[in-house]
Amino acid sequence: MVTRLSALCALVVAAAVPVSEAQTLTKCTLGQPVVDHEGKSGVIVSAAGNLCQVKYPNGQAYGWIYWNLRPDTASARPTAPSAPVLLKSPEPTTEPPPANAVQLPTVLRATPSNHTLVYRVGPLGHVVLTASVNGAPIRFLVDTGASTVVLSNADARTAGINPDALVYNKTTTTANGVVRVAPVVLHEIRIQQLSVENVPAVVDPNLNGSLLGMSFLSRLKSFQMREGELTFSW
Repeated sequence: MVTRLSALCALVVAAAVPVSEAQTLTKCTLGQPVVDHEGKSGVIVSAAGNLCQVKYPNGQAYGWIYWNLRPDTASARPTAPSAPVLLKSPEPTTEPPPANAVQLPTVLRATPSNHTLVYRVGPLGHVVLTASVNGAPIRFLVDTGASTVVLSNADARTAGINPDALVYNKTTTTANGVVRVAPVVLHEIRIQQLSVENVPAVVDPNLNGSLLGMSFLSRLKSFQMREGELTFSW
């Protein structure tokens, strides 16, 4: 018992983000048995940034932001040799997933919540929504591939930020190559009743529109893209 408590304390000290549970993960580790917020066990089969793709005994796979998971210590005990086999739940008759399955790290499992927003995917397969940034309305393309929120020069001005007064001392790689951007912190991003404060962002003078990236999305409890709908939960 003392050994387990000591290991648990070490995990808490090493955690990079504040968590409400002492055993919450601090990163995604391939092959690690985990338990989600609903108490269901699975194993991490892929990782992309803050997102852990978890496969369950019934063969389904869902993505979770890592701090919504904790280690499944019961499955890790040597006295339970059958646990790893149950977690993998292979189905020999199932064909490999199609190539486009690897494009689904944004599919996160929705957790029970009294606070949700749902948006339909547009004709081009994207979700575009209007958010209030520092009190000003700005149109965003939701982009889970963007590590941070990105504002165009025009949208930065709308939000009360003068692009000409910024220092463009960061670089980022885009489809047009490496570009210089200016880091900023947005006082608030509000989408209807959902509000997130002090959001890191960058201003990119090369963009015509703005992107709602992971510096905002990772602050939510979860988000889910399924059957043409994007759901935010917090």
